[in-house]
Amino acid sequence: MHPMRESYAAEAESFLAELEEEYYQNGAGLKNTFNLAPIYEKYEHLFALGRVTEILASQHTKEDRYQAQFAASQYLDRSVCVFTDEITTTETQATLEWDGAEIPYRLGILLTSKEPDRRRRADLFRRVSCLTAQMNEARAARIGRLHAQARELGFEGYRELYDNLLGRRLDSLSRQMSALLAESDSLWEQELNRYLCDADVPRDEAHVADLRYLLTAPQFDQLFPGEHALPLLRKTLAAMGIDLDSLGNLHLDTDERELKSPRAFCSPVRVPSDIRLVTTPRGGLEDYNMLFHETGHALHFAHTAPAAPFAFRCLGDNSVTEAYAFLLNMVLRNPAWLQEVAAISASTAYLRFARFYQLHYLRRIGARLAYELELHAVDAPTDYLAPVYAERLGQALKVHISPEEYLSDIDDGFYSACYLRAWILEVQLRLKLIEEFGEAWFTRREAGDFLKGLWAHGQEFTADEVAQQLGYPGLQVEPLIADLTSPVEA
Repeated sequence: MHPMRESYAAEAESFLAELEEEYYQNGAGLKNTFNLAPIYEKYEHLFALGRVTEILASQHTKEDRYQAQFAASQYLDRSVCVFTDEITTTETQATLEWDGAEIPYRLGILLTSKEPDRRRRADLFRRVSCLTAQMNEARAARIGRLHAQARELGFEGYRELYDNLLGRRLDSLSRQMSALLAESDSLWEQELNRYLCDADVPRDEAHVADLRYLLTAPQFDQLFPGEHALPLLRKTLAAMGIDLDSLGNLHLDTDERELKSPRAFCSPVRVPSDIRLVTTPRGGLEDYNMLFHETGHALHFAHTAPAAPFAFRCLGDNSVTEAYAFLLNMVLRNPAWLQEVAAISASTAYLRFARFYQLHYLRRIGARLAYELELHAVDAPTDYLAPVYAERLGQALKVHISPEEYLSDIDDGFYSACYLRAWILEVQLRLKLIEEFGEAWFTRREAGDFLKGLWAHGQEFTADEVAQQLGYPGLQVEPLIADLTSPVEA
């Protein structure tokens, strides 16, 4: 690598480490503020307009391309870090009244999905939504700024930056998701009606808060107690020759803290030397799903080759790391894992629900991609998009959607496309593992070695390239549709 590019990579890696540390400190509940602005100010020379345009004009190798993607994305993020800090700090510090006490906003979101009484659930959801709506002005200003900065870099717009520079292939992916939504539509409605009836929720009154309650699967709580989550995770990995506790570069944060995010997450502070997996196991299927998913990320980052270039260790196509994360949480849908590892009876009722859970995720993210294409087609979002959001997701999920979430239920950079591409790759990878090592591939040390071989590359290869290495022409949605719509048997 050219000495100047090597110097840029070293500084960029230090910048990302400080950024991830800030995300960790806030998400882990160690601080109730969020301050990215000082970090961007410290490294502002990395993202000056002239520096970024120079990098964009010098894309000769894959490392160059990944570095250009990074520089452009961070140029945009730097321009909105004041908004990001304000929104995240507000989310951390905001409280609402519930049951005679002031509780954190983040806890209110969690309790809404856990509340079994439909009227109380609706009341709590309204209180949470009121706070969500109060943050939308800052979110709208932030998005408008992102759009303007994309044009300043010479792109036609925000969509074109992420579609062309990062290879999201949004039109093609949107068509594939339209096919998935159409193929699974009747199955989704049939299963949704079943679970709403079981929960005594009138079909015509079903709201997104009710759906989120269904997805916590309280009827299966006894199968997934909180105290068994980490032992089962360790047992699963040990069968593949991976000792979670002997990985000196992976720190497991399980401490209880009032402000700690209720959802597990992974902070790759330094790849691969300092990876942090943050969780507070509470029990339930959704909690297990998040723990296994984030562990998939952590293992990928922790096993990345230390000698790999910065661009391949820390940058690249995030669809790849998401696919590894989805692969691990998909063992929760595997009858062999349930019986042989978890000692859980793999009933048809549970397996049907596990499919329903995944189907919800894909239909929601697929619909969200279509909405985001509309959102990012305008210079600055206004509240006229709120009913558009509610309509798009309502058509896919077939429940009433809260319009207040039209700016909070999105991720920067069309990250929804990463998730969808990852689900396609996950099925292709899982089929390869089954072909090589059998349905219980996760009990084979050889499967662990196979995955370590993939993980070592970091994100040198795109999702399309990984699919080709597995023997496919590229990312193909058909195996995913078949996996979602095939009959379920215990």
